[in-house]
Amino acid sequence: MTVREILDRIEGFAPVSLAEDYDNVGLMVGDLDAEVRRLAVSLDTLPDVVREAGKRGCSALLTHHPLFFAPARRVDFSTLQGAAVRAAIETGVAVLAAHTNWDNAPCGVNAVLAGLLGLTDVRPLVHDGAKMTGAVGVLPSSISEVGELIKSAWGLSRLDCYGSGQAAPPVRRVALCGGSGGSLWRHAKQASADLYVTADMKYHEIMECVASGITVAVADHGEMERATMAALAERVGKGQAPRIETCVLDVRGYVRGEKL
Repeated sequence: MTVREILDRIEGFAPVSLAEDYDNVGLMVGDLDAEVRRLAVSLDTLPDVVREAGKRGCSALLTHHPLFFAPARRVDFSTLQGAAVRAAIETGVAVLAAHTNWDNAPCGVNAVLAGLLGLTDVRPLVHDGAKMTGAVGVLPSSISEVGELIKSAWGLSRLDCYGSGQAAPPVRRVALCGGSGGSLWRHAKQASADLYVTADMKYHEIMECVASGITVAVADHGEMERATMAALAERVGKGQAPRIETCVLDVRGYVRGEKL
């Protein structure tokens, strides 16, 4: 397969039309006509990730977070972004991104997270055409330790939970949004959710959401989305013929819980 054909395959399940207007998806670095025998998939385009992809015989790297987000005025090799570009050039690894198009895909981030929790009757949290913006569903049964279920299902190191301090009803209906979904808490309220799970939620958003009667659980942005990388790799690798071998690289730019 070529880089172009990989992008065409992604278009089949996470089309660019699902990406937000501010986003940057598709080819970041490389040649569209270059041959790809093996594809690496990772959350971020870190220099070590690019080099690891090359060591594993991958000639292309698909990441969730784009290498270039805001317009770049220069490529400085002393920066993290510039070092990743240099690594891509030196190793001959093309860099691609599937960001909010994977977030919003019907089979994407939110659907995968809901599936890992075993939610039933899943639907988009926000109704916006073909986009799966967030998700809301029902737990299969009453579970006393919902937080532990979420941490285990998504591989989280921690989950910060917020409530009113009063006895809360059992959690049955769960709303979620992979990544930065703090502004969507009102949709969780409209969906009659008992619990809203997301990342990067601001202080006042948490206050308002809890005051409305919903328990809030805030995960780490990267950890939450990292849980969907295996599903992204499977979608690309096991699509219609020809199939392409994929591998997920779990190289992290930071580690939570380090002692100071």
